[in-house]
Amino acid sequence: MLPRHLRTALVLVQLVSVLTLMRSIAFDRWITVLASLILLLGAAAAKRGRAWGVALTFAQAMAFPVAVLIGIAPPWFCLVGVAGALPFLLTSGAFARVDKGATRMLAALAMMGGAAGAVAWKHYAWSVFQAVPALLPSTRPHHGFVVAAVAALAVSLAVRRTKDEEEARDEQEAGARMRVAVPSRIAEPRTVEEEAERELDDELNAVPRGRRLGQP
Repeated sequence: MLPRHLRTALVLVQLVSVLTLMRSIAFDRWITVLASLILLLGAAAAKRGRAWGVALTFAQAMAFPVAVLIGIAPPWFCLVGVAGALPFLLTSGAFARVDKGATRMLAALAMMGGAAGAVAWKHYAWSVFQAVPALLPSTRPHHGFVVAAVAALAVSLAVRRTKDEEEARDEQEAGARMRVAVPSRIAEPRTVEEEAERELDDELNAVPRGRRLGQP
């Protein structure tokens, strides 16, 4: 099972991603919809112990603050970037212990990839909108049913995930109690006769050898 602080960070990534996804669907920000789905994919993979999930989440998270810096996103995108970067920051020490050089290269590539994606979108966005007018962002919220469906699905998955984790924790605690209890039961005498026989053996072993042999 993943460390508690890492699981908490991944849950935060999922929560922020779902909120960003709902907002992006409502206002037809389809590129941000894609970015939110990539964050969710990376977080889900990281929760299953996949290292590439942490890397993917970090790379996508880097695009959010860069988009703010180049003027194509609101300032709160920086918060999304911070949340998305947390899992990599928390695991970078473990990555570095395996290969410090590879960890630095991974971080550099992720940051460059995220930045390149944001810059490329700024450069090509209007061409894409002219070619596909349906992708143009809107100023008023739409798609209320889809947003509500996304919210309901996210809540149901979160409840199910919490229940599964509680059941797994209960099974681990039950197994630990059994491992502690079994040796203590084995060490105890099973019958009164066995206890009496063991006490007699202890008393005989305490008598000096010469006296047991009838010597004064």
